[in-house]
This record gives sequence, structure tokens and C-alpha cells, in this order.
Amino acid sequence: MTTARALLKRFWPALAAPALVTLVLLLVRCSDRAQDNAVTQAHDAGVAQQRADTATATLDQTLKAAHAEEAIRRDPVVRNASCLRHSRTPENC
Repeated sequence: MTTARALLKRFWPALAAPALVTLVLLLVRCSDRAQDNAVTQAHDAGVAQQRADTATATLDQTLKAAHAEEAIRRDPVVRNASCLRHSRTPENC
């Protein structure tokens, strides 16, 4: 038993160095994974936000088009101006 203690006492730096290197490598790997996970979550959140913004813009444009169509139906002056602007034969308006 004393021989084992004497060897451990003499060679503990040689045993501690690989343990410290292993610990540092594990910490680096954990931090890399945490950073990759954070980047992935931020990307997914950005994609979701972009999708929501696009849907909102599409809905706004659709509502504007619906209001414009309703204005053309109800107002004869606007309807005639639109017809003159887009018709190939203005005489048909």
C-alpha cells in the first residue's frame, strides 16, 4: 500500500495533466454546442418573424386591393377613369 502511495505522490502531475486536458476539452465542446443551439434558435425565431411579417404585408395588400375594387364599383367617376386608363379602345367606356 505504501508503494502505491509513493508512486501516486511521485507521479500525480503526470496523472493530473491528462485529466485537466480532458476537462478543458469537455468544456469547449459543451460551449460549442450551447452556441450552436443559440444560433439555431435565433435563426428559427428570425424565420418565424419574417414569415409573420410577410403574411401581414400580404393581408394588408389584399385589403387595399379589396377597398380599391369596392371604390371602383361604387364610384362611377373612378370606374370611368379606370376604364379609360386601361382600355385599348376608350370609345367602349
